Amino acid sequence: MSNTNASGEMVECPNLAGKPTLKAVASRKSILGNGLPIIRHLPSRDQRLIGPWCFLDHIGPTSLAADNGVDVGTHPHIGLQTVTWLFEGALLHKDSLGYKQEIRPGQLNLMTAGHGICHSEESPDGFSGPMHGLQFWIALPAEHEDTAPAFSHHTDLPQWNQDGADITLVVGELDGRRSPAQVFSPLVGADIVAKEACTLTLPVPAGFELGLCINEGRTDVDGETLQVGELYYLGCGRDSLTLTLDANSRVMLLGGEPLGQPVLLWWNFVGRDQERLEDAMADWEQFPNKRFGDVEAYQGKPLKAPSLDPSVRLK
Repeated sequence: MSNTNASGEMVECPNLAGKPTLKAVASRKSILGNGLPIIRHLPSRDQRLIGPWCFLDHIGPTSLAADNGVDVGTHPHIGLQTVTWLFEGALLHKDSLGYKQEIRPGQLNLMTAGHGICHSEESPDGFSGPMHGLQFWIALPAEHEDTAPAFSHHTDLPQWNQDGADITLVVGELDGRRSPAQVFSPLVGADIVAKEACTLTLPVPAGFELGLCINEGRTDVDGETLQVGELYYLGCGRDSLTLTLDANSRVMLLGGEPLGQPVLLWWNFVGRDQERLEDAMADWEQFPNKRFGDVEAYQGKPLKAPSLDPSVRLK
């Protein structure tokens, strides 16, 4: 989806990995498109990145009417991958490569922007009902920022039960398992659901910077109760993570190796230097073009980029 910050805020995303810790990330509520409530977890003023994960929207929970669904018009991306994961509801993805793909709970949409892509997201025709899920951006390493754009849809992901919790490995690697979705740096994104109260201990790579998004129910970590609707930063240096979950709890574990490079984010663009973002901005102003193409299946106007003051430089 699109970053709808009207100011087109440009932020620097330094790597803040350190020893194991536990802190709530300051988040903010917003409205996407024509009325979809979201919680913007990343980037935050005090936490720009968790491993290569540079953006996280918690969508809903809400209920949509058939005449007032999601409608996020055509918009561009560079230098990132988008990960869409739903708990309830449905979305329809359309992009400039010609893909048109509906996503439902338990399925993964993964879009690689690379050098440049544009897409739209809508509710499927006639859809109404509950809507709840997550959308992430993964920053690409410098050597892959200009990779060719791509899209994939996955319905067969690694799933297992551990100590009473059902785990789905959405992207990356965990406990000797690997998602079929292509990523470009070592990372993890795992959905953990407890239908009954349980305690589980997961092995995690000590070099991974970790976060935990609390989506439903009650979760305890390191003797502290974590609040629903919050993202928690866990630092790095852990070789295991113990979660105590109440019945009907759901969390998303995310993280990975820090990229070890500058990561800048402005509007819907991610890159290692400001010139890359400015070039993408200039190309989008000439939309449609060879770099971004067009989403021919979307019936509506493309989103307009906020203006970028050329005198503003990141320190």
